[in-house]
Amino acid sequence: MKTPKMFASLGIRDFRFLWLSTAMANSGQYAFTVAASWLIFSLSHSTALVGAAVFATMIPGVLFGPVIGVMVDRFDRKRLLSIALLCNACNTGCLAILSGVGVINPFVVITSAFFLGVFFNLQMTCTNAIMPDLIPKQSLFNATALQGSVQHGAGFLGSALASPLLVWVGPAAVFTLCFLLYTAACVQSQAISFRPAIRTYSAAPLSGNLFHPILEGIRYIRQTPILNLLIVMVGLHCLLTMAYTSLLPQFIRDDLAADGGIYGTLMMLIGLGAIIGNLSTASISTPRGQGILYLTMAVASGLSLFALGFTYTPVLAFIVGLTVGASQAVFMAINLSFLLQRTSDEYRGRVASVNFILASGAMAFGNFLYGSLSQMIPPKMNMLTTGGSFVILVVLMLIFSPTLRSFYQKPAQPKENQMSSVM
Repeated sequence: MKTPKMFASLGIRDFRFLWLSTAMANSGQYAFTVAASWLIFSLSHSTALVGAAVFATMIPGVLFGPVIGVMVDRFDRKRLLSIALLCNACNTGCLAILSGVGVINPFVVITSAFFLGVFFNLQMTCTNAIMPDLIPKQSLFNATALQGSVQHGAGFLGSALASPLLVWVGPAAVFTLCFLLYTAACVQSQAISFRPAIRTYSAAPLSGNLFHPILEGIRYIRQTPILNLLIVMVGLHCLLTMAYTSLLPQFIRDDLAADGGIYGTLMMLIGLGAIIGNLSTASISTPRGQGILYLTMAVASGLSLFALGFTYTPVLAFIVGLTVGASQAVFMAINLSFLLQRTSDEYRGRVASVNFILASGAMAFGNFLYGSLSQMIPPKMNMLTTGGSFVILVVLMLIFSPTLRSFYQKPAQPKENQMSSVM
């Protein structure tokens, strides 16, 4: 039976195992975020501490991202992926035990979030770097869209599983769920049979000056203008449209007059939107169509967050949450696809790492800043301001950046083709 075009890349065995591993691991990461955020807010009633937990999860990408990028370019990517998943299984398992016996406070959760962030960074860098090795180049957009459906859409599964456990049993049960999901993801990663050629990872030894390969990767990005543009776009997108997680508990309590169940449901629907968005666009095959969709989703990401700030009932927030998840996930998936298509294998780990540094660093800084200022700038006003600002920036970049405009313009027809058409 022929695989539908939308799911074409899942017909490749190794990619299918990578996809399943990502789905399980990212579901665990989202479930952790739901439980950790609500637990910290319940213990401290502090949005700033919730922001600190999100910051702790994301800041390792900034602190360790360059070294992780070099590691992924030098060592067996599959083995590093399995190690990262196993470490996060141990991390969440320990937190489940501590929470279950009552030895828990916000700072224990924040510490656990930091280590989860370290290994999540390693996991995602390995995943993004190994993906082009498993599939034909012409299928990369489809594969990236499918990965995006679980990288961002895992919020649906993670929140759907975590929300009832959080309400009916408690955070310890959710952390146990995270342990099981990470363990299953590690098993799936071991089923990948791909073995890279040794030369792929031995271009330069790690002995000596560690900073040389890091600077080499940065130099490669700087010399490639389109990579510069894509990385700047993802940084601005994450800072202005995706750094709202720390605001949601207060937004739901104060503006929607709701509780933890509504919080989990909203997170779940944002994840569902990501799945729907990526699956519905996975079969777009023309570069111009992908470029038009990329710019459309950039604008939609800002507008949907702006609209979320206007909601005043859970039902309205649920509806807008679907569009928030869809637009943000599709934008991130296409941005990653464009990045990987234009990066040589020798530098793929470092470029993917820099991309992850900008994304996680922007979200870490944004969540911490917005959470800390939430008493002065209410969540609703923050969403209106940041969402609207991103739309304005995208419009200005379209006006002043020929490279960005080239994404939706038809490629110039070669002169010989023009002459032959005249003849």
